Formats: sequence, structure tokens, C-alpha cells
Amino acid sequence: MILVIDPVSIKMAELVDVRDDEGHFMKLKKYDGRYYGQHFVGNVKDHLAAIDSMDVRDDDTFILSYPKSGTHWAFTLASMLRTGETVYRGSPTFLDFTDMETLDNLPSPRVFASHMTFDFMPKQVKEGKGKVIAIFRNPKDVFTSLYTFVKKLDHASLKDTYQTTWESLLTFYVEGRIFYGSWFEYMQSWDEVRREHNGNNIMYLIYEDMIQNLSPHVQKLASFLGVTFGPDFPDKVAEKCTFRNMAEEATRTFTPSDQWENYTNNKTLPIYRKGAVGDWKNYFTVAQNEHFDKVYNDKMKNSTFGFRFE
Repeated sequence: MILVIDPVSIKMAELVDVRDDEGHFMKLKKYDGRYYGQHFVGNVKDHLAAIDSMDVRDDDTFILSYPKSGTHWAFTLASMLRTGETVYRGSPTFLDFTDMETLDNLPSPRVFASHMTFDFMPKQVKEGKGKVIAIFRNPKDVFTSLYTFVKKLDHASLKDTYQTTWESLLTFYVEGRIFYGSWFEYMQSWDEVRREHNGNNIMYLIYEDMIQNLSPHVQKLASFLGVTFGPDFPDKVAEKCTFRNMAEEATRTFTPSDQWENYTNNKTLPIYRKGAVGDWKNYFTVAQNEHFDKVYNDKMKNSTFGFRFE
């Protein structure tokens, strides 16, 4: 499959048309060799600079993840643990899509999310201020969830933004020609952080382990965040945040005024689906799986991260 990229200059970033030879495409912002969603603030360059110099508070929490790896889940856990309230708070405030004035004016405790890697976080975070929760998921389920998510983005306003099939999107994903780039490069950047970061302000979570047994991970997360709402509170959070309860609560509290009404025709929340481990088996062909395994084994052979695929 041949990919053709057509750039149109927009200030410091480019609006690029990532296209295959069958006409399937994704329109993305590209800056400094990296791909971003169109809703990334401004020309990318200036917003990255603003994030770098951001004034971080001691009780700030940053949820970092590749798309479709459990961002909303980790955000909800952290929000409940930070506030002492088992209240579902909807979608997180993304550093990527929110202007700096809005970010600065949010009340504490602030819980942010981002699909960028640690090296794009504020300088003060890299120096050890605030807390970082990094959550990771096996790449086959990530892609399966990503594909079903993109297919739900069927609002008429998006017809010129995404037109993909499973096959075309898988090619874009494996080759890193997708928003936030290659999953493999994303993980390689975190391997580097594990080797070089000297601070104690990062906690690593694995999606599959949390699905298997959530409670001990919430206990560790509470300790990491310095939660002081009583010894039983983390268990209450864990019960509230099982995947089923999260999905039901999100559906119950969703209103058409939320941002997602402009992305789906039926105005439903496209975030939560199955939350299962191994659902990729229902989508990958044998040939696709064998090819993906070859790429995975090559790219991840020296990684400090390991994943369960079923």
C-alpha cells in the first residue's frame, strides 16, 4: 500500500493528508515530524512551548497514555482519589486540546490528560513536580479500540477528516502515520524515561493488569498520590470504577451538550466499548496478526514493558 502525503501550510504546523492508494485518508496536523489531531491547539509549536513553561502545582496530576489505552479510566480514578468524592466527572481536560489560559485558571486539584509522551510535559514535571500516571495497553487491543472509535465518528462535519477501512487504518497505525504517531515509538520513549528519569513522580499502570484485578492497583495509586481520605476509600473508588460501572455511569450522565455531540450522528459517547482483553482476535486476520507480531517482536525486543494479549 503506497502512502501519499499532501501538505498544506498552516503557520508553524502543516495540515497533511495521509492517504493510501485506494483513497482512504486521515487529515492530521504535522509538526517537527510528528502527527497530531486537528484539534491540537493552534500551530502546535506555540502550544508546546506554553506547555513546557507551564506553572505546575504540587497537587497537579498528569494522565499520560497512547490513545485508547485507558485514559478516561485513569483520569476518573485519579480524580476520585484526589478529591475524595466518588463522582464521575466526564472527560478529562487535555493539555493537547485546551488553551493555556483555561488550564491556568482551573481550580485545584487539577487532573490533566495527554496523549503526548513524557518529554513533552512541562519542564517542572520533568524536574519532579506534580504526579504522572502513565497507563499502557497491548497494541492489538489499542488498535481494535481505535478503529471502532474512529468508525463511530460519523458526524457530517467529519466527512473530510477521516475516511478509513480496517486495512487502511491498520497500515497507518503500524507505520506510525496516525495521530500521535507510532505506538512502538511511543513505548520506546517511555523505555528511555524509565532508564533516565531520576524523579519519583511517575507511576506506571498496565491496562490488562487492572482489568484482571483493579483493587490493589487503586491502593497503590492512592499511596502514590498521598490520599488521606481513610483506609476504606480506595476500595470504594475501585468498586465505583470497574469498567462496567464506568461505562454505565458515563452513559447515564452524558448529555447532548457535551463535546461529543459534534462527533457522532446519534450523539452517544464513543469512549467506552467492551474494555476486554483479547478482543483483537475478532478483527485481525491470520495474515495481519502474523505481520503485526513480526513488527512487534522487532520493535519491542529490548523493551522493559511486557503485555498480555489475551
